[in-house]
Amino acid sequence: MTREMARARRTEQPLIVAYVDVDGLKTINDSLGHAAGDTTLLKVANALQAGLRSYDVIIRYGGDEFVCVVTGLSMAEAEDRFERIDTDLAGGAQHRSITVGLAHMQPDDTPEGLVARADAALYGQRHSA
Repeated sequence: MTREMARARRTEQPLIVAYVDVDGLKTINDSLGHAAGDTTLLKVANALQAGLRSYDVIIRYGGDEFVCVVTGLSMAEAEDRFERIDTDLAGGAQHRSITVGLAHMQPDDTPEGLVARADAALYGQRHSA
């Protein structure tokens, strides 16, 4: 992520970090088994890859979380893109969903700080839902 942030600063392109949580993964693991949970993670990863551009970065960040680094989009464009990904997942056979927190890179951001702000935005989304 450090390289993408340096590139965005150098080219003066906007950079957004999305903290993505797979909704209900623990329930899937507990009720259907870990293989079903792994399949769900793979479906979400594939949906992120299909919904983002080839040069956007998708990182599996935790048990049920991903961090995506998206450059060159406004916050509104990024919100639209992730809403479409969530809609596509919900419309699939298994009706999965994600919750996303977005943070726009500020001049003094570090990678850790930017991810922390995206994570805080995710929790804001959870509490407003």
